[in-house]
Amino acid sequence: MPIKQARKQARAALERLRSHIETQIRDGHWAVGTQLPTERELAAQFEVSRNTVRRLLREMEATGWIERHVGRGTFARIPKDKSSFELDAHSVNPEEVMEARLLIEPLLAKLVVTRASERELEGLQKLVAAGASAATMSEFERWDNELHKAIAASSKNHYLISIVEGIHAARQSPAWYALRRRGLTDDRRRTYQADHEAIVDALTLRDGDKARDAIAAHLGRVRDNLLLK
Repeated sequence: MPIKQARKQARAALERLRSHIETQIRDGHWAVGTQLPTERELAAQFEVSRNTVRRLLREMEATGWIERHVGRGTFARIPKDKSSFELDAHSVNPEEVMEARLLIEPLLAKLVVTRASERELEGLQKLVAAGASAATMSEFERWDNELHKAIAASSKNHYLISIVEGIHAARQSPAWYALRRRGLTDDRRRTYQADHEAIVDALTLRDGDKARDAIAAHLGRVRDNLLLK
């Protein structure tokens, strides 16, 4: 086959793959938080190389269609438009963020226990295990953040997911850096790890009340350690 024709066919296959992913997400077949097929599976289905699939997924991550996590996989998202709810991470102070988390995140528990798939619950357990084996405080914080976002994603409520993602984006602002450094000690890390295990155990048992109370207790501790003198 001539090189020009081969390239044309490869581009066409790539566009079919892009369109397939966007359609599956836009039409709700892959809800926010749904794990996509592996690169190998997509490459085989659309007859393109894995490197090509990888490049496309990088592009789609940049435009907000997917979210990729090392060791976990690729997950569906919905790109935000200009009217989407967004938080300015640099204008929200830590006290407001913790207030919002305490109001919103415990309420996600009831949605998660009724809507999360077994695969998603297994994913939460893996995130807790990753936090337990984290070698540094920064690594622990990363898995902490991933866990709370994954819990929100498992609720399948797109608007609440966007709010929680905004909240966690605010936690990456400069105002949070000194608080996190001061607030996360070895003892507190152990306590937070135990909290995470209790939360995910309750979610896995599909006990919404227990999970809600565990999330509220955990976030109350985080708030006190961060904000109280």
